[in-house]
Amino acid sequence: MKLAAERGKKVITDERYEITNIVASGDTLAVETIWTGVLQIPYDSLPIGGIVRARFAVFFEFKDGKIQRQRNYDCFDPF
Repeated sequence: MKLAAERGKKVITDERYEITNIVASGDTLAVETIWTGVLQIPYDSLPIGGIVRARFAVFFEFKDGKIQRQRNYDCFDPF
């Protein structure tokens, strides 16, 4: 994961996360987020400075006040 994070720093700059919805039920928390990043390199049809956007749903399950499990689902906008 560390290596992937380091590689990502060479591709994306100025990441932003906008939380659009939070739902809690029992020991489970669901967070809906819109992520955007600015490209530092050209990618596919996007130039340097192009915006990449994705919508994420992240589900956290808690046990004894700590995250026991996390599941992420993402959907990138076309580029």
